[in-house]
Amino acid sequence: MNGISYLSSIIFAILIIIFGGIIIANPEGTMAAFAVFISIIMIFTGILNIMLYRSLKGFKGSIYYLIEGAISVIIAILLLSNAEALKNFVPLLVGFWIALKSATAIITAIEFKKVNNPNFKPILAGGFIGILLALLIAAFPKIVSVYISLILGIAFIAVGLFIIFIAFKMKKYY
Repeated sequence: MNGISYLSSIIFAILIIIFGGIIIANPEGTMAAFAVFISIIMIFTGILNIMLYRSLKGFKGSIYYLIEGAISVIIAILLLSNAEALKNFVPLLVGFWIALKSATAIITAIEFKKVNNPNFKPILAGGFIGILLALLIAAFPKIVSVYISLILGIAFIAVGLFIIFIAFKMKKYY
């Protein structure tokens, strides 16, 4: 590893560690950024579910994909249009979205079971786990938002430390 790539790796790692510290120290800012990120994901999955509905017209439960897709896009637009006002509600909206996706999974699993599709069991299990997660988020929304920030911050710090570790090891051998 040459001097420039070693130095740039160390600088990059330090910046990641600092960013992780900022995330931990500023959970409100993290939730605002998380609201934008989740909104973008919700728009994409909503559009995909609407397209899935169109391709599954013969499937009895396909209407639930259309409903889920439309609700996902509406929630995402609400989050993007007023992220500052809604950032306090992000955990609840994400919990609602998880519950909606989980309900669709349970309905899909039931329809799969009716036609003897063996894949209904993991889909049903995932749906129930999602419902439990959504209930947990609804019960403790502030704690969830703090934990999201804490976990993200710790993850960034761990990645930064790992990059520094690898850079030191690479410098020794190359």
